[in-house]
Amino acid sequence: MPGATFVKGPNLELRTVTSDDYEFLLKHGNDPAIREGAPTPTPVSENDLREFVEGDDRSVQFLPCHDGTPVGFVFLFKIDPNRDHAEVGCWIAPDKQGNGHATEATNLCLEHAFKDRGLHKVVAHVFEHNDASMSVLENLGFQQEGCLREHDYIRGEYRDTHLFGLLVDEWNRG
Repeated sequence: MPGATFVKGPNLELRTVTSDDYEFLLKHGNDPAIREGAPTPTPVSENDLREFVEGDDRSVQFLPCHDGTPVGFVFLFKIDPNRDHAEVGCWIAPDKQGNGHATEATNLCLEHAFKDRGLHKVVAHVFEHNDASMSVLENLGFQQEGCLREHDYIRGEYRDTHLFGLLVDEWNRG
């Protein structure tokens, strides 16, 4: 059972993550279709997830839910209150993709970053083959700021990682 609603959008709610959600997060977070877009070369264990959710004071995580049912995971991490920026990450369960959930979930997370936390900038790293994530970011106003050549090793080959950034003034608000 997902935690309390934290932010509401037109189709999704961002809810707090509870230990009851770990089964959903581990099932989908370890799915090869999700891992293809994430820098996780080894399986994520329940202890790894618990540490990220409960033990990392530089991150905040949400469970995007549609009609009360979890559809993915969205999070701010590397939050630096002294420099007013953070990084955003998001994935949507394979059977829930193609419905605009990634765009709305990321946008709601940005709302929290900019309106609640007063951050000035949010960045994202995206692997070169992840066109869907790049499209989500561009639709929300992110600009590509650079390319880290052969920066990540993914399933047998080095891949470029694109760096995107969004200043609060540029935020499209979905």
